[in-house]
Amino acid sequence: VNASLTSLNLNRNGIGPGGVEHLAGALRVNASLTSVDISSNGVGPVGAEHLAGALRVNASLTVLDLSWNSLNETSTQAVRDAWRHGSGLIL
Repeated sequence: VNASLTSLNLNRNGIGPGGVEHLAGALRVNASLTSVDISSNGVGPVGAEHLAGALRVNASLTVLDLSWNSLNETSTQAVRDAWRHGSGLIL
């Protein structure tokens, strides 16, 4: 795990739910990333659920951009419930 990377911009990379599953796995163990932009990636509800699981254990992330990812109300709420910070979540 890279301990010096603090910001990751994957905007418009088409990573989809499968790519987000891998990203979520990395976020579970990463303590240096503070900002992740995965907007416009086709994350969808399944990918959002993967992220919610990672957010429950990740304490370093303070900005997460999930805009333009076709999330439904259930997945949006799962991410909100898992988010540890008052602001910085962009849905």
